[in-house]
Amino acid sequence: MKKIFAVLLLVVMVFGLSACGEEKETELVHIGDSVITQTDLDQYIEFAAFLQGVDLEQIPEDSLATIKQQMLEDMISLDCIEQYYAGKEAEILPDTVEEDLQSFLDEAKSTDTVSDYLTEKNISDETLTKFYYDQYYKDAYLKEVQAGMSDLEQQAQDYYTANKESFKVDEVTASHILLEDEALANEILDKIKAGADFAALAKEYSIDTGTKDNGGSLGSFGRGKMVTEFENAAFALEPGEVSDVVQTQYGYHIIKVTDKENRTKTYEDVRDDIISTIVNTEAQVKIQELESTMDIEYLTDDYAPKAK
Repeated sequence: MKKIFAVLLLVVMVFGLSACGEEKETELVHIGDSVITQTDLDQYIEFAAFLQGVDLEQIPEDSLATIKQQMLEDMISLDCIEQYYAGKEAEILPDTVEEDLQSFLDEAKSTDTVSDYLTEKNISDETLTKFYYDQYYKDAYLKEVQAGMSDLEQQAQDYYTANKESFKVDEVTASHILLEDEALANEILDKIKAGADFAALAKEYSIDTGTKDNGGSLGSFGRGKMVTEFENAAFALEPGEVSDVVQTQYGYHIIKVTDKENRTKTYEDVRDDIISTIVNTEAQVKIQELESTMDIEYLTDDYAPKAK
């Protein structure tokens, strides 16, 4: 299975992690005979942060406490889903699951960044195996929930109608050349007007290190994403047009717009996203119902919810 690790890294849905080591763990929650420990939770947070490129050290303590609480709830949900499918593993897991799992483990260890992280955090094959299997159970549960929603198409159309304003697109695709000196900016603008290549000049002169190597490309962006002076100039341009020199707090910009879009996305454009939103919302309701049938015991007041 090629690039299976890279694919799984894109999964944003929750996943559980198992504790490593043999020392007595601080137990946080019992779900029937299953246990979630402090090490499980800590590794979950570390691994989730790694996948999403988040620096936990930059998160305030009160915010981190909230994240831990939510992540523990996610882990409980996944554990409940796995118990729900107990005895039905053959229906959930593909015939090639063991070979696919080994490919997943091998690829994880062959990627230097991932391998170094796993070593640093002492994350074992058992931990990765649980993460891998969790994806199948989670996906199976979402499919089961969706299959039980007979009026899903109508719900999606109603959602689109009720939220049509949120599907409006007002954005431009643009590049820029950023300079510290206004005189130099005007010289470069004259060169562009005389036919010089915008991207080549951006690579040579722009002081924006994040965009210069890509010819000054900023990609597409909507209103409210750039400082006011830059936004006003960019949205005033038509595709193919270049601005005059625009001064902002960052310096002097020359802006080129290559595309512009102002429309409302059609239902067909957003149908899949809407259905995913509705199904995930319904799945959360079903998971709460499932959890209410489970014997869940919080062993510390630090993580026990106020109302369960």
